[in-house]
Formats: sequence, C-alpha cells, structure tokens
Amino acid sequence: MSETLKGLEGEYIALAAITAMGWKATHCPMDRIDILAFFNQNFVRCQIKTASLLGSQIGRPPRHHFQMGHGSKNKHLPTKDDYDVLCLVSPNARRCLFLPVTSVRNYSVRLSPTRFTEDAERDSWDKTLSVVLEMRR
Repeated sequence: MSETLKGLEGEYIALAAITAMGWKATHCPMDRIDILAFFNQNFVRCQIKTASLLGSQIGRPPRHHFQMGHGSKNKHLPTKDDYDVLCLVSPNARRCLFLPVTSVRNYSVRLSPTRFTEDAERDSWDKTLSVVLEMRR
C-alpha cells in the first residue's frame, strides 16, 4: 500500500473514532490539518499520523514507528499554530491515540501495539481536549 493510501486509511479511522465520541468531524486535506472536529461552539484541528506495525527484530517486539515532525528537507516539530491535536493511528488495531500538540517533543516515537485500545483511545481524547480547550481560555 502506498504512503498516500496508508495515510488516507488512518484519516478515516480517526474520523470514525472522533465521531463515535460524539463530535462532528470532517475530512480537511490541508497542509498539517487533516480533520476538523466540532462540538457545540468548540472546534479542534487534527493532524493524523499513521504507522503500520513493524515486524519484530531480534530482541525487539513489534512496534509502530511514528514520524512526528513536518517539512520535506528540514524537519520541524509542530506548534499550536500548526494544529491542536495529534492523532496517532494504528491501522492494524483500527484505534487511535490523541495528544495535544504542546506535548509533541520528539521527532519520532515508537509505540507498542498493546497501547491502542478502546479505553486508551477514549481517555487520550478526553485528556487532550481538556488541555486544548484550557489553552484557549
């Protein structure tokens, strides 16, 4: 599967997760903003990162490897001017983990597939929203 199709698959998984939590969401293919999510008078801008499960290597269990930076030549970490929510998607589990953009401090992160659960998805969404909406007050 091409990187474009893998990214699109992740965006649709994220759309399903966000709408299942009671928010309205729309696909918004812009630079650094993939989804806009709305609830009452609030909205958040979401960037989606999708990483397939990498096979295990000697001494290492399988992991998802997410690239958090943006830019084609020089990578930059995102800021709150870029988007509000970073969504990490496991297409294997069809689950997401959400982070406020202010907590992104590394250019890449490796996560165990066991982190992608229904409870973790909902908890990370709730915690992320509390941070993002508090920043706006």
